[in-house]
Amino acid sequence: MKNTCLHVLCFVLALFLFSCENKRTDVDVSHIELAELKINRLEQDVFKMDTTDVTASSERLQKKYGTFYITYNKGILNNGGTNDSSFARQLKRFITDKDMREAYNDCQKMYPDVQFLEQEMTSMFKHYNYYFPKKRTPKVITMMSGFNYSSIIVDSTLAIGLEMYLGSKSKFYQMLGLPYYKTMFMNKENIASDALRTWMFEEFKYNMNKNDFLSDIVYLGKIIYLNDAMLPEVNDTIKMQYTQKQLDYCMQNEFNIWTYFIAQKLLFTADHAEIMKFTGEGPFTTALSKEAPPRIGYWVGLQIVRQFMKNNPDVTLEQLMNETDAQTLLAKSKYKPKK
Repeated sequence: MKNTCLHVLCFVLALFLFSCENKRTDVDVSHIELAELKINRLEQDVFKMDTTDVTASSERLQKKYGTFYITYNKGILNNGGTNDSSFARQLKRFITDKDMREAYNDCQKMYPDVQFLEQEMTSMFKHYNYYFPKKRTPKVITMMSGFNYSSIIVDSTLAIGLEMYLGSKSKFYQMLGLPYYKTMFMNKENIASDALRTWMFEEFKYNMNKNDFLSDIVYLGKIIYLNDAMLPEVNDTIKMQYTQKQLDYCMQNEFNIWTYFIAQKLLFTADHAEIMKFTGEGPFTTALSKEAPPRIGYWVGLQIVRQFMKNNPDVTLEQLMNETDAQTLLAKSKYKPKK
């Protein structure tokens, strides 16, 4: 009986500690007033275009989408732009291309509507307005980028390339030769988190006072922490684009990873090649082991930032993003993984 009571007590205590640890991002946004989010479907407007008069159709779309439509054609589709003499011919070629048309049809089957995304991003924008009441949120559209972008922000428009979220088994990813460690996250569940990360990189550009390993991982830790704040219900596997097994490896080996960084004197190195070993893409972090996931330095950066926010309850999210000294942040975080 005593053992049972002890187990219950430990369980309750664990829940209490867990709730305390996440209190910083557990906020009430029900009072935040936000205009209804309506996501316009540029890919539908483009692929339903009257190809017998692309110029006139484009003029209508430019009125609807503003300067983004110009950037879309010139910078995303790379077809020369609306003022180029070959513009109409190249856009028509894109619309009627067999593979692009099939990819478009796959997008419409998988995403006949985007209400799920409107709901998720409405919550995301409310959280953003809670933390940054003076900042504006972007307009959101979906598009087909010709497999060039999963998301991009241009001026005040956040555009999401739906063809980059057709699921890991999409034949187009196989045709493009994309590795599985990338395609396994190219699905519906990752759209909002990916779009948020793209937006936050634009909103909070690199501002650290040094270009060393510690500054790099702390900056990325701050960006991912914004994911904690704006999408608090989203699992770390999505935030980090890790499998559960990869995430478990990080948590189980946190002390060893940090000890390795210290022992190898990595924190203050400015050697780009050395930094990339722990922050670059790939199936794993070769410098540690085949079980170690890629970008493991960024995961450590997130733990430092989380610890910093936990131990400094008076620091606002805006103050966190304005902090430029990684060493100061590390010291104030009191980050020390348990053995």
